[in-house]
Amino acid sequence: MKYLIILLFTFTIFATAPTEQELKFSPSLSPVLKDLVVELYINSKINQEYIVEFSKNLTSPIDNDFIELIILNSILNTRLSKKYEHINISQKLYNEIDQNIKSIETTLPFSKYISNKILKDIGELLTNRNLREYNNYIKNRDVKISPELKEFMNRISYLQYWIDTLRKPSSLRNATLLDTNLEILNSLNRNLSITASSHKKENDISYISINDIDLIKARRQVDQLLFNNAPDKDPDYKAPQELPEPVENWE
Repeated sequence: MKYLIILLFTFTIFATAPTEQELKFSPSLSPVLKDLVVELYINSKINQEYIVEFSKNLTSPIDNDFIELIILNSILNTRLSKKYEHINISQKLYNEIDQNIKSIETTLPFSKYISNKILKDIGELLTNRNLREYNNYIKNRDVKISPELKEFMNRISYLQYWIDTLRKPSSLRNATLLDTNLEILNSLNRNLSITASSHKKENDISYISINDIDLIKARRQVDQLLFNNAPDKDPDYKAPQELPEPVENWE
């Protein structure tokens, strides 16, 4: 019996969620991309096979400016509504978003990074001289929209999706952020695959790799053994009415 417990305990150690320690990043890789990959991996939105294939599209020398530009464009254009919706840009909104960001878990480093960027943009809108004109327009839609006000409203429209997301309850917010960030990484991967197809490799630098890939594969097999192949409950089983008395030397 003791050996069975030890075996089950060993399986439990291996049957854990993915961790950042399983990934190895080149120091020259963009920290923004690193946070994005780490977040999606440890939350099981991408697997090791995805990372291996994605890494093949990271050509040398690495162009972090290009990578971060694609990520930024994806963020600004994520599910951008063509229909403008009024958002009350206020200190109350800023404080609400600020509190919600503080509750974002450490397992979501990219989401926290982006959320702080969104909060900074909201703060800039609060101090923008066009805010008063914007509020007047909301109260009276007959007011003529100046070029400055139009630009101000465009900035709000880019933040609209992220503000709505960050105001959701935590569980729904986290799920939405993960799904959205997966779309961002997929978009980046598509763009990188295009450049990689026409790029002549000068060396075999691996910017992202898996540590101890054999151990990870073994752990995944243990996961399946424990959780996917569990025996069905015996329909004829009946729990005993009385349990045996305990003994001192249990072996």
